[in-house]
Amino acid sequence: MEPEPAGAELAAEHVAASMIQLWQRAHEDVAPTVAEEQMRGLLALEGEQAGPERIARDLGVSLASVRHLLDRLERRTLVRRVPPGEFCLTGAGKCVLEATRQRRRQLLEQVLVTAAPQDRPVLRDAFNQLYGLVSPLARVPRSRSPL
Repeated sequence: MEPEPAGAELAAEHVAASMIQLWQRAHEDVAPTVAEEQMRGLLALEGEQAGPERIARDLGVSLASVRHLLDRLERRTLVRRVPPGEFCLTGAGKCVLEATRQRRRQLLEQVLVTAAPQDRPVLRDAFNQLYGLVSPLARVPRSRSPL
């Protein structure tokens, strides 16, 4: 029997909320002194260097906020300036992200190991399908909310 769309939406929302809690727990376990906005800044720089304008656009915040954020990250030696006017992660910044990711995987493994062995492939397939449906949305440009 197929679940009703509203039921599927609620279940997906519960999964999303749980994944956010898992990420936050991993972040708190690994880097409790790195603020959430700083983690978002590190994630925005993961994989490539970027200027403040692109980071502001990606995060949906003001350019002034991003400049302040980058200054704080630079003082903490998590990012460094690279010419011309861009920033990249330092080794320490990469380590914070990777250690957080590793801890998140550990926490998720602790949860998934409690699932019945026959349910694990079903969960894997459901997570992969959800990822396939949601990941294209990450590339949709953000609109400015009036709130």
